[in-house]
Amino acid sequence: MIEFSKVLNIQELYNYAKLVKENSEKMMLELSFEQTKSKIPEEKKEYLRTLNVADDWLIEYWCDKNIRGLLQMPFSRHWIMHLEACLKIKNK
Repeated sequence: MIEFSKVLNIQELYNYAKLVKENSEKMMLELSFEQTKSKIPEEKKEYLRTLNVADDWLIEYWCDKNIRGLLQMPFSRHWIMHLEACLKIKNK
């Protein structure tokens, strides 16, 4: 993690976060209230597994929530979880 941090392009990380924010806002504007009650379809959950970008427990955690539940999850809580994990790695 330390070696990765040395080569991490922080500006690109900020650009990525901005792009995610913009795409999320666009997507939310296109959703109806009824659509926010839906969960991730099983076939998309299986597709996520084939990408090998997240552990099964994380896929299950996110896909168990409906769209509204995902949107209501505080943004800061999400980042705090990642920062806590980074601190644990750094301190090992």
